[in-house]
Amino acid sequence: MSGTLTVETHDLALQLHALLRDLDPAAWRAEADAATRRRLHELEGSAAAVAARAGAEARSANVEASLTEARRVLAERVPAPGLEGRAHRAAWGRFRQELLAAYDQLCVSLAEWDIHVPRLRPTNYARNVLHVASAASAITVLELLPPELLAPAASFFMILGWTLEFTRRRSVAWNQVLMWVFGPVAHPHETYRVNSATWYATALVILALCQVPHASLLGLVALGVGDPSAAVIGRAWGRTKLINGRSLEGTLAFAVASALVGGLTLHLLHPELGLSVALLAAAAAGFAGSVAELVSRRVDDNLSIPLAATAGAWLALTALGAAA
Repeated sequence: MSGTLTVETHDLALQLHALLRDLDPAAWRAEADAATRRRLHELEGSAAAVAARAGAEARSANVEASLTEARRVLAERVPAPGLEGRAHRAAWGRFRQELLAAYDQLCVSLAEWDIHVPRLRPTNYARNVLHVASAASAITVLELLPPELLAPAASFFMILGWTLEFTRRRSVAWNQVLMWVFGPVAHPHETYRVNSATWYATALVILALCQVPHASLLGLVALGVGDPSAAVIGRAWGRTKLINGRSLEGTLAFAVASALVGGLTLHLLHPELGLSVALLAAAAAGFAGSVAELVSRRVDDNLSIPLAATAGAWLALTALGAAA
């Protein structure tokens, strides 16, 4: 792909990403209808122009197809004017889902050319609840199970996860069944990429092998509480954009939530450490986890966050003479 086409396609993808974030149900406002329609018209023209240039390059067929699909959605699937209330919101929701599918297709085609744009993670409160429940379950196992059994237990779930990943790539029908079952808590791109639960199970095995229970507890809290907090706050109030689709508000929410919940949880379960030590270690975990969430692009953050947060907590506990 030529340099000019690469830049134009990358810029267009970033504009689509920004549009989809603004169309998220948590951020969408009915009064933005007119401005959004003007924005869609401009994007449609840009998509058509870039698709035409991609079509002229024989090696850009997948990119051209993705751009053409995005242009079609922008041109043909925009909600009819005049809708109000619930019907208005539902129509824009359906449009967003179609455009999201086209955007995901564009992300895949661009990745073939080593062009990476941020994945979109729509508002999904069921997934947020699952994050918290998974962390609580993992912490319960960490606290109750003998240390020598932690790695075998985590390995069972990791092997199960990777087995499902392998088999669903061998069978389209099986993949559809799994996505139907887990659809309510899955991101769209997990249809064809390794899902976050598999990466999470892999992280659990690594943490179990490291045998740093206090730090691991804080790493689990960072993912289970910090990540959903960043998602909710970032989508609803994130205005200061950083990198990889993240916002300053979401990143701060991650760090603060991880520090407070992690510190209180560690102090409740291990009061012998003292509240100040627990809070300082949790703050280190929250900071490290928020940085990992911010910079994770090619690595799934369900793997990077717990490992980075655990490392941050372990360094803090070691410096405070409380590592376990």
